[in-house]
Amino acid sequence: MNKIKKEIEWHKYIISLSPIFLIFYISNETYAIDFRSFYLAGKSVLNNLNPYLNHISLNIDFYGPVNSELSKFSGWKYPPIASYLFTPFATLPYEFSKNLFNFISLLSISLLTYFVIKKRIFYINPNSLMIVAISFPVLAIISRGQIEILIVFLALLSLYFYKQGELFLSSISIAILGFIKVFPLLLIVSFFHSKKRIKLFIYLIFSLLLLYFLNLILCPLEWRLSFIERIRIPWNEMPMGDLKELPNNIGIIKDSMIVKTSDARNLFHSHYFVFGFANPLLSNNLILSGIIGTIGSFICLFKYSKYSIALCFFTIMNWINIVNPISWIMGLFWYVPLFIFSYDKVKSSLKIIIILPLILPPFLNISGYLASIISLFIINLYSREGLNNI
Repeated sequence: MNKIKKEIEWHKYIISLSPIFLIFYISNETYAIDFRSFYLAGKSVLNNLNPYLNHISLNIDFYGPVNSELSKFSGWKYPPIASYLFTPFATLPYEFSKNLFNFISLLSISLLTYFVIKKRIFYINPNSLMIVAISFPVLAIISRGQIEILIVFLALLSLYFYKQGELFLSSISIAILGFIKVFPLLLIVSFFHSKKRIKLFIYLIFSLLLLYFLNLILCPLEWRLSFIERIRIPWNEMPMGDLKELPNNIGIIKDSMIVKTSDARNLFHSHYFVFGFANPLLSNNLILSGIIGTIGSFICLFKYSKYSIALCFFTIMNWINIVNPISWIMGLFWYVPLFIFSYDKVKSSLKIIIILPLILPPFLNISGYLASIISLFIINLYSREGLNNI
């Protein structure tokens, strides 16, 4: 191979990142209602309050549009110790904080992409980055201020640490994922065929126990009990709080998607492209979704572990949305690593198939299922050259 072919054509990657302007525009004009729940959890911790309860009766600055409104509970639904992660953001003005959070999310995955390209870990087609940047999952994550990009970033770090032989760092990365969102613990299935699995699982158990004891030490019993109560209540059956109506000058403006709050401009609380589920058929059945998701992940393990740990890991990522019965369109970001990894390996005539989960209208509610099906058959879409480059 000559020198020209070895050179990285950085100008193509720069062009592929042009949608960043659209992304920042969406970030600036929306209220980021999911990040608002994270922000209020951090704010509650700073004020020695229970992050799972709605404290709007104490101060209108605790108003959470859509996710809490007048409910008894706030929009915070993650393990107690995770609320400490958002205390730094809660010290900042809200609008600056939400934009900073989205910027950190985008920066983290951009730096990881740069690292993969620079180190030639695998080839990334610039066109795939362009498609991802304008995809509904990415735009929805930014609009709602979700944490999904950072979660996927941490998952990919765990894979990198594993491949570098840093088993403890890999295991603690997965353990942290489990204490932010429980369902990504499914990723440990990827390592079941590994010769290092015993050592890895010992480290993982140790990491989980360490985080559990930190949870006991740092989080009051009241928080832990509220967390258990909160996750047992269906999202559409939240009990009401003490207030019967919102205080004056805050709330969603009638017949609009604009929200008025005490600590920000009037902003869109959402866009229509955020309303879509990744697993609607199993949204009321945690046990069945867990069984089906686990079976799907083991099929990927047995089918792809003989090719590479990366392919196995990327395919199993797509079953996290099935294990999680209330996953939204934002969860489709778990599909992005498999899409980018496979884009240049799939036959040209079949590329549209792997693009569909990212571009189908969210209201169809089928993108999560399509991504899972693709993960089962992705190897059948590869060209001969693609199979040789796994």
